Amino acid sequence: MIILRRDGSVVKITISNPDKYNRLTSADMEEIARRLGEINSDPEIKVLVITGEGDKAFCTGADLGEFQETNILYHRKRNELYRKLCIALHETRKPLIARVNGIAVAGGMAMVTLSHFAVACEHAKFGTPEINVGAFPSMVMVGILRSVPRKTALKMILLGENLNAQEALEAGLVNAVVPFGELDRSVNELADKLASKSTAIMNFGLDAIRVSDDMPYLQALEYLQETATMIRCTEDCQEGVKAFLEKRKPVWKGQ
Repeated sequence: MIILRRDGSVVKITISNPDKYNRLTSADMEEIARRLGEINSDPEIKVLVITGEGDKAFCTGADLGEFQETNILYHRKRNELYRKLCIALHETRKPLIARVNGIAVAGGMAMVTLSHFAVACEHAKFGTPEINVGAFPSMVMVGILRSVPRKTALKMILLGENLNAQEALEAGLVNAVVPFGELDRSVNELADKLASKSTAIMNFGLDAIRVSDDMPYLQALEYLQETATMIRCTEDCQEGVKAFLEKRKPVWKGQ
């Protein structure tokens, strides 16, 4: 159900289960997390795109039929797989773009919040409908509360109401909304811009954002002081400054 395609320095991960609105099985979650680990260690890959197959759904999370299982060990194991997937997405050292080609709810909504960028088609919808079936988006809400205004997040979490694409844009959940026919062009343009940057500095930057995000102000400053020192000593930073002074494009070495 998980398809990887590589185009130069950009890798696209596609959840391919369109007949079931690109739901995620336990095997799918394990596969995506494993692939992300491999991608992180590949210096030739500069950008990652995640999407769903077709034009109906980006991802709709777990199969509700699994919620009928009453064995606590079953749910604990599955939730552990989901937690590991969230960690893998959160800790990716490549810029991650969500290509939202349709409905993004539950686990799909989490993937959008964990992506660094999101481009949505006009008919995309976003939500956490778990409350409507007597469940709760426990782990999903970690990303939601960090991505949209609190009142908007609580409306989604406690009422189970969706956001349409324009509402998601206004809430800051996505970066752009385009007609479905322009989705690939828009995502590719963004990926090309990201791929033109230094991979070494991008890795430093993404790590710095992730680690300092929840730090108190003074602690974050101390941590980022050391990060800034290390960045200034990289070959790419030296090359970038030299290229700027010489009025030319930099030639990155990824070091």
